[in-house]
Amino acid sequence: MLDKVLKPKRPTNAVAVLGLTASDLWPGKGWNYVFGQASLSDRVGVWSLARFGNLEGSRAESQRVRMRTFKVALHETGHMLGIAHCTAYECLMNGSNHLAEADSRPLWLCPECVQKVWWACHADPVKRYEALVEFGKQHDLGTEVEFWQESANRLRDEPRATPER
Repeated sequence: MLDKVLKPKRPTNAVAVLGLTASDLWPGKGWNYVFGQASLSDRVGVWSLARFGNLEGSRAESQRVRMRTFKVALHETGHMLGIAHCTAYECLMNGSNHLAEADSRPLWLCPECVQKVWWACHADPVKRYEALVEFGKQHDLGTEVEFWQESANRLRDEPRATPER
């Protein structure tokens, strides 16, 4: 799907193109299914909602489906920015082989991976964390809001060197 559908349709000026499907993703022989796939170099990716649960279920089930959706979409976006699976910390960029493992992953990036995103996106770290706090409040992401707010506070309190490019 990445090479045949998304890559040819990606505009040359697009940062990335991320597709969404309700069908299972099967990357090839020897695989069962994957939650998402992305190219580390071609800036295309896709994720599937097929195994996330019932969005129309109870409030808890609906929140779990949204959290799974956020995690996989952001994880695949990280890949499209050239970030491989993280093995240094508990991080959004850790790989997941089943829902319980995916559910145990945080929605935030570790210190190494977040630096890569800031660099790739030319992001202001404090402004980015502040935007994440607002997003988290809108989507009832209590633990994540606390993490992002603390991160923004720490960055505001410490002098930062401007990264060279």
